[in-house]
Amino acid sequence: MSYDARSQAHRSFPWACSRKAHVQEMNNTIPMTKERPALELSILHYIDQHAEATQRQLSEHVGVSLGTINLLLKKFVRRGWLQITRLQANSVKYFLTPSGLANKVERTYRYVIRTYDEINRIRSRIVTIANSIVNATDTDQLFFIGKDDELKTIIQDLIITDSFSRSAHLFHEITDLKKQKTYTPTTPIVIWNQEMEDLLTKEDIPWVNMMGMMTL
Repeated sequence: MSYDARSQAHRSFPWACSRKAHVQEMNNTIPMTKERPALELSILHYIDQHAEATQRQLSEHVGVSLGTINLLLKKFVRRGWLQITRLQANSVKYFLTPSGLANKVERTYRYVIRTYDEINRIRSRIVTIANSIVNATDTDQLFFIGKDDELKTIIQDLIITDSFSRSAHLFHEITDLKKQKTYTPTTPIVIWNQEMEDLLTKEDIPWVNMMGMMTL
């Protein structure tokens, strides 16, 4: 398919954000490194479960450099969260102090609350985006299609709880979509990943990638 044909298939939905726009939006919102509170919590959890872990194992587990691990462990010791016992010349054992254990519990609680709040924010944003799409079209249904991931689980739950203003259906494969008797070329197709975007474009099926609208 030529670029013009590809663009025309996508433009047939006037409410669809541009390919360039939604890719840029995703690049702007995806964090490049793990946030420090989550990183520290992950290290504290790992130490609590693996007292004899090496700094290299910690580095590989959380995905940061050995230098970063070394600095954070020194910080934990200064804060009174961590005690280090030398077993041999080249071997140490880590212990979370009572203060360290209390800190881990508090961080875990805050992390759970933040995660719950973020999931609710994402759910609300998906509903807003989907309803705005169907309201901009002369249709009484809405189709989602994408791979099995966290977003698909959220969308599935939203459909089960009748959270959308119109009838919504969720598909994993394009072949399943085409088998849907009520599918028409004007039915909004909502996706959330690049792979499905490319597959639908090859099939000349219009789509809108909601990732480009999640933070608008």
